[in-house]
Amino acid sequence: MSFRSMLPFIFINIVVSAVVVLAILYWWDGRKEDSLASIEGLPDVSQVDILQDDAHSAEIAATELPASTDTSIPEESGQETHTVSAGETLGLISNQYDISIEEIMAANGMSNPNFLSVGQELIIPLTDTLQEPIEEAPETTEPEAENVLPTPIPTEAAGDGEAVIEISNVVDPGQLSLESVQIVNIGDHEANLSGWKLADQFGNYYTFSPMTLFGDGAGILIHTTAGQDSATELYWGQDKSLWKSGDMVILYNAEGAVQAEFEIP
Repeated sequence: MSFRSMLPFIFINIVVSAVVVLAILYWWDGRKEDSLASIEGLPDVSQVDILQDDAHSAEIAATELPASTDTSIPEESGQETHTVSAGETLGLISNQYDISIEEIMAANGMSNPNFLSVGQELIIPLTDTLQEPIEEAPETTEPEAENVLPTPIPTEAAGDGEAVIEISNVVDPGQLSLESVQIVNIGDHEANLSGWKLADQFGNYYTFSPMTLFGDGAGILIHTTAGQDSATELYWGQDKSLWKSGDMVILYNAEGAVQAEFEIP
Protein backbone atom coordinates (compact mmCIF):
# COMPACT_ATOMS: atom_id res chain seq x y z
CA MET A 1 0.00 0.00 0.00
CA SER A 2 1.35 3.33 -0.96
CA PHE A 3 1.78 6.20 1.53
CA ARG A 4 -0.89 8.22 -0.25
CA SER A 5 -3.43 5.49 0.26
CA MET A 6 -2.59 5.37 4.03
CA LEU A 7 -3.15 9.10 4.65
CA PRO A 8 -6.90 8.82 5.35
CA PHE A 9 -6.33 6.21 8.06
CA ILE A 10 -3.62 8.30 9.70
CA PHE A 11 -5.87 11.36 9.67
CA ILE A 12 -8.76 9.43 11.29
CA ASN A 13 -6.45 8.15 14.08
CA ILE A 14 -5.25 11.67 14.79
CA VAL A 15 -8.82 12.99 15.04
CA VAL A 16 -9.93 10.11 17.28
CA SER A 17 -6.93 10.57 19.56
CA ALA A 18 -7.58 14.30 19.86
CA VAL A 19 -11.23 13.72 20.74
CA VAL A 20 -10.29 11.19 23.42
CA VAL A 21 -7.72 13.54 24.92
CA LEU A 22 -10.19 16.44 25.02
CA ALA A 23 -12.83 14.24 26.63
CA ILE A 24 -10.40 13.12 29.31
CA LEU A 25 -9.34 16.73 30.00
CA TYR A 26 -12.99 17.88 30.24
CA TRP A 27 -13.82 15.07 32.69
CA TRP A 28 -10.75 15.86 34.83
CA ASP A 29 -11.61 19.57 35.04
CA GLY A 30 -15.14 18.70 36.24
CA ARG A 31 -13.83 16.54 39.08
CA LYS A 32 -11.40 19.29 40.24
CA GLU A 33 -14.20 21.90 40.44
CA ASP A 34 -16.38 19.51 42.52
CA SER A 35 -13.49 18.90 44.92
CA LEU A 36 -12.84 22.62 45.34
CA ALA A 37 -16.53 23.26 45.99
CA SER A 38 -16.61 20.62 48.75
CA ILE A 39 -13.44 22.03 50.33
CA GLU A 40 -14.79 25.63 50.31
CA GLY A 41 -17.92 24.49 52.19
CA LEU A 42 -15.83 23.33 55.17
CA PRO A 43 -14.99 25.83 58.05
CA ASP A 44 -11.46 27.09 58.46
CA VAL A 45 -9.29 24.88 60.72
CA SER A 46 -8.40 27.84 63.03
CA GLN A 47 -12.09 28.71 63.39
CA VAL A 48 -12.91 25.15 64.38
CA ASP A 49 -10.21 25.25 67.08
CA ILE A 50 -11.56 28.54 68.46
CA LEU A 51 -15.12 27.25 68.59
CA GLN A 52 -13.98 24.09 70.37
CA ASP A 53 -11.94 26.15 72.92
CA ASP A 54 -14.92 28.44 73.62
CA ALA A 55 -17.24 25.50 74.19
CA HIS A 56 -14.72 23.88 76.54
CA SER A 57 -14.32 27.13 78.52
CA ALA A 58 -18.08 27.47 78.83
CA GLU A 59 -18.32 23.92 80.22
CA ILE A 60 -15.60 24.65 82.79
CA ALA A 61 -17.30 27.91 83.88
CA ALA A 62 -20.65 26.15 84.23
CA THR A 63 -19.16 23.47 86.49
CA GLU A 64 -16.97 25.77 88.63
CA LEU A 65 -19.39 28.65 89.33
CA PRO A 66 -21.46 28.21 92.55
CA ALA A 67 -25.20 27.95 92.28
CA SER A 68 -25.67 31.25 94.11
CA THR A 69 -23.95 34.47 93.01
CA ASP A 70 -24.81 36.31 96.21
CA THR A 71 -21.47 37.49 97.62
CA SER A 72 -22.79 39.71 100.36
CA ILE A 73 -21.26 39.13 103.81
CA PRO A 74 -23.90 38.58 106.53
CA GLU A 75 -23.76 40.97 109.45
CA GLU A 76 -22.47 39.31 112.57
CA SER A 77 -23.10 40.08 116.16
CA GLY A 78 -21.17 39.07 119.23
CA GLN A 79 -19.94 40.08 122.63
CA GLU A 80 -16.81 41.03 124.50
CA THR A 81 -15.68 40.63 128.09
CA HIS A 82 -14.62 43.66 130.14
CA THR A 83 -12.82 43.36 133.49
CA VAL A 84 -13.84 46.12 135.89
CA SER A 85 -10.93 48.24 137.11
CA ALA A 86 -10.71 50.36 140.24
CA GLY A 87 -12.49 53.67 139.82
CA GLU A 88 -14.60 52.58 136.84
CA THR A 89 -18.37 53.04 136.76
CA LEU A 90 -21.04 51.39 134.69
CA GLY A 91 -21.59 54.75 133.01
CA LEU A 92 -17.91 55.00 131.99
CA ILE A 93 -17.95 51.44 130.67
CA SER A 94 -21.11 52.08 128.63
CA ASN A 95 -19.50 55.18 127.10
CA GLN A 96 -16.33 53.25 126.34
CA TYR A 97 -18.21 50.68 124.27
CA ASP A 98 -20.91 53.09 123.00
CA ILE A 99 -23.84 51.10 124.40
CA SER A 100 -26.39 51.89 127.09
CA ILE A 101 -26.18 50.97 130.77
CA GLU A 102 -29.43 49.04 130.40
CA GLU A 103 -27.92 46.81 127.67
CA ILE A 104 -24.95 45.93 129.86
CA MET A 105 -27.22 45.22 132.84
CA ALA A 106 -29.49 43.00 130.71
CA ALA A 107 -26.53 41.05 129.30
CA ASN A 108 -25.18 40.39 132.79
CA GLY A 109 -28.47 39.85 134.63
CA MET A 110 -27.90 42.89 136.85
CA SER A 111 -30.74 44.56 138.75
CA ASN A 112 -28.72 47.31 140.42
CA PRO A 113 -25.94 49.25 138.66
CA ASN A 114 -24.32 50.00 142.03
CA PHE A 115 -23.31 46.37 142.56
CA LEU A 116 -19.94 46.37 140.79
CA SER A 117 -16.63 45.21 142.19
CA VAL A 118 -13.01 45.45 141.11
CA GLY A 119 -12.03 42.44 138.95
CA GLN A 120 -15.63 41.62 138.03
CA GLU A 121 -15.99 40.44 134.42
CA LEU A 122 -18.85 41.99 132.46
CA ILE A 123 -20.29 40.74 129.19
CA ILE A 124 -20.38 43.62 126.69
CA PRO A 125 -22.92 42.94 123.90
CA LEU A 126 -21.72 44.26 120.54
CA THR A 127 -23.80 44.77 117.37
CA ASP A 128 -20.81 43.98 115.19
CA THR A 129 -17.97 41.59 116.04
CA LEU A 130 -15.58 43.81 114.13
CA GLN A 131 -16.39 46.72 116.39
CA GLU A 132 -13.52 47.67 118.65
CA PRO A 133 -13.95 49.39 122.02
CA ILE A 134 -13.29 53.08 122.10
CA GLU A 135 -10.01 53.84 123.79
CA GLU A 136 -10.51 55.42 127.15
CA ALA A 137 -9.53 59.06 127.09
CA PRO A 138 -6.91 60.24 129.60
CA GLU A 139 -8.26 61.50 132.86
CA THR A 140 -9.02 65.20 132.92
CA THR A 141 -9.99 67.44 135.76
CA GLU A 142 -13.55 68.66 135.26
CA PRO A 143 -14.32 72.27 136.23
CA GLU A 144 -16.55 72.78 139.20
CA ALA A 145 -20.12 73.58 138.27
CA GLU A 146 -23.30 74.12 140.21
CA ASN A 147 -25.53 71.05 140.66
CA VAL A 148 -22.94 68.66 139.16
CA LEU A 149 -23.79 65.21 140.55
CA PRO A 150 -21.05 62.91 141.88
CA THR A 151 -20.55 59.60 140.17
CA PRO A 152 -23.50 57.37 141.16
CA ILE A 153 -21.86 53.99 140.50
CA PRO A 154 -18.44 53.68 142.16
CA THR A 155 -16.49 50.44 141.90
CA GLU A 156 -13.84 50.87 144.60
CA ALA A 157 -13.84 47.92 146.97
CA ALA A 158 -14.93 48.74 150.51
CA GLY A 159 -12.00 49.80 152.64
CA ASP A 160 -11.34 49.53 156.33
CA GLY A 161 -12.44 53.12 156.98
CA GLU A 162 -15.92 54.44 157.56
CA ALA A 163 -18.87 55.88 155.66
CA VAL A 164 -19.18 59.66 155.74
CA ILE A 165 -22.63 60.75 154.57
CA GLU A 166 -23.28 64.39 153.68
CA ILE A 167 -26.15 66.46 152.29
CA SER A 168 -24.23 68.26 149.54
CA ASN A 169 -26.96 70.33 147.89
CA VAL A 170 -30.66 71.04 147.38
CA VAL A 171 -31.34 71.38 143.66
CA ASP A 172 -33.91 73.96 142.42
CA PRO A 173 -35.76 74.56 145.73
CA GLY A 174 -39.31 75.81 145.29
CA GLN A 175 -39.94 74.01 141.97
CA LEU A 176 -41.82 70.79 142.64
CA SER A 177 -40.95 69.10 139.34
CA LEU A 178 -37.23 69.85 139.72
CA GLU A 179 -36.27 70.15 143.37
CA SER A 180 -34.29 67.34 144.98
CA VAL A 181 -31.87 66.72 147.82
CA GLN A 182 -28.40 65.45 146.90
CA ILE A 183 -26.75 63.02 149.35
CA VAL A 184 -23.19 61.71 148.92
CA ASN A 185 -20.90 59.28 150.71
CA ILE A 186 -17.40 60.81 150.80
CA GLY A 187 -16.02 58.06 153.05
CA ASP A 188 -14.17 54.94 151.89
CA HIS A 189 -16.77 52.44 153.12
CA GLU A 190 -20.30 51.73 151.91
CA ALA A 191 -23.35 52.64 154.02
CA ASN A 192 -26.63 50.78 154.37
CA LEU A 193 -29.37 53.44 154.34
CA SER A 194 -32.21 51.10 155.25
CA GLY A 195 -34.47 52.88 157.78
CA TRP A 196 -32.68 56.26 157.49
CA LYS A 197 -34.84 59.38 157.34
CA LEU A 198 -34.58 62.66 155.44
CA ALA A 199 -36.59 65.39 157.20
CA ASP A 200 -37.35 69.11 157.09
CA GLN A 201 -37.70 71.36 160.14
CA PHE A 202 -41.48 71.07 160.05
CA GLY A 203 -41.72 67.32 160.72
CA ASN A 204 -42.03 66.03 157.12
CA TYR A 205 -39.72 63.09 156.50
CA TYR A 206 -38.82 60.48 153.89
CA THR A 207 -37.81 56.94 155.00
CA PHE A 208 -35.25 55.03 152.96
CA SER A 209 -35.94 51.49 151.78
CA PRO A 210 -33.06 48.96 151.95
CA MET A 211 -30.25 50.24 149.74
CA THR A 212 -26.46 50.56 149.76
CA LEU A 213 -24.64 53.84 149.14
CA PHE A 214 -21.05 53.15 148.14
CA GLY A 215 -18.17 55.40 149.16
CA ASP A 216 -15.66 57.69 147.46
CA GLY A 217 -18.23 60.21 146.28
CA ALA A 218 -21.15 57.99 145.28
CA GLY A 219 -24.38 59.93 145.39
CA ILE A 220 -28.16 59.75 145.16
CA LEU A 221 -30.98 62.25 144.60
CA ILE A 222 -34.24 62.35 146.59
CA HIS A 223 -36.84 64.10 144.43
CA THR A 224 -39.76 65.81 146.15
CA THR A 225 -42.27 64.84 143.45
CA ALA A 226 -43.60 61.37 142.59
CA GLY A 227 -41.83 59.06 140.17
CA GLN A 228 -40.25 55.66 139.59
CA ASP A 229 -37.30 54.88 141.88
CA SER A 230 -33.99 53.80 140.35
CA ALA A 231 -30.60 52.89 141.80
CA THR A 232 -29.51 56.55 141.98
CA GLU A 233 -32.78 58.54 142.07
CA LEU A 234 -35.56 58.22 144.66
CA TYR A 235 -38.96 59.92 144.75
CA TRP A 236 -40.72 61.28 147.86
CA GLY A 237 -44.19 61.44 146.28
CA GLN A 238 -45.21 64.92 147.51
CA ASP A 239 -47.71 67.07 145.59
CA LYS A 240 -46.14 70.40 146.54
CA SER A 241 -42.68 71.85 146.98
CA LEU A 242 -40.97 71.29 150.37
CA TRP A 243 -37.82 73.38 150.19
CA LYS A 244 -37.01 77.10 150.11
CA SER A 245 -34.04 79.30 150.94
CA GLY A 246 -33.17 79.27 154.65
CA ASP A 247 -34.76 75.86 155.38
CA MET A 248 -32.77 73.21 157.24
CA VAL A 249 -32.50 69.69 155.76
CA ILE A 250 -31.70 66.93 158.29
CA LEU A 251 -30.58 63.32 157.75
CA TYR A 252 -31.15 60.73 160.54
CA ASN A 253 -29.74 57.21 160.67
CA ALA A 254 -31.85 54.14 161.51
CA GLU A 255 -31.30 54.75 165.26
CA GLY A 256 -32.57 58.33 165.00
CA ALA A 257 -29.18 60.04 165.39
CA VAL A 258 -28.47 63.08 163.23
CA GLN A 259 -25.96 62.19 160.50
CA ALA A 260 -25.96 65.37 158.42
CA GLU A 261 -27.55 68.82 158.25
CA PHE A 262 -27.72 71.33 155.40
CA GLU A 263 -29.09 74.88 155.34
CA ILE A 264 -30.44 75.87 151.93
CA PRO A 265 -28.70 79.10 150.76
